[in-house]
Amino acid sequence: MTQAVNGTGKRFTAIVVDDDVILRRRLSGILSVAGDFEVLGEAGSVAEGLGLVTRGPQLALVDLGLPDGHGIEVIAALRVHVPEAKALVISVFEDRASVLGAFRAGADGYLLKDTPDDQVLAHVRETLAGETPISARAAGHLLSFVRAEQRQQPAADAPSLSPREKELLQHLARGLARKEVAREMGISHFTVGEYLQSIYRKLSVNSRGEAVYEALRARLIDLGKAPGA
Repeated sequence: MTQAVNGTGKRFTAIVVDDDVILRRRLSGILSVAGDFEVLGEAGSVAEGLGLVTRGPQLALVDLGLPDGHGIEVIAALRVHVPEAKALVISVFEDRASVLGAFRAGADGYLLKDTPDDQVLAHVRETLAGETPISARAAGHLLSFVRAEQRQQPAADAPSLSPREKELLQHLARGLARKEVAREMGISHFTVGEYLQSIYRKLSVNSRGEAVYEALRARLIDLGKAPGA
């Protein structure tokens, strides 16, 4: 049996959903060679992807452009059936609608298909650790989204976040890892986790990507300001 190499002795289960068979096998191979992943199955369509979701994976690598629909459907289903699972988009699409739609559906990260293999694996591990890897171009769309919403007022029923919760979310929106956030805010890694659970509860979300998206949409945070300002 292949030994896990993530330092925890744990093997993670994953599914790969992409209609490009070459890329699908490439992604499965990256996970399999790493040694601490078990690929539960591959899918080339939304219908097949929805079937794999029922197997309860801990991670889903999902393409957006599928022959019978959109990968967002797979992400949405994952959020319903396995809410604690992580969804990492790996797509050729880099337009604003695709990026925002993926995060609204609950994606935990967004990479482009030209991401090198070693970086894909690193970002997969970051995703499983609770981080939100995002390509520079996708991050640019999030920033443009904020700017486009500048003149809008927060919704009357927008959840109320504490100043520290907003500060933490702004750090996350800039791509900082949990340990980096803890250092910036002068709190422990465990306290960061407690803040995150409170934020998830208030925003009715299940992932960092959703939390950042909803906070930006409601203008609860402003990337134009320094965290804590």
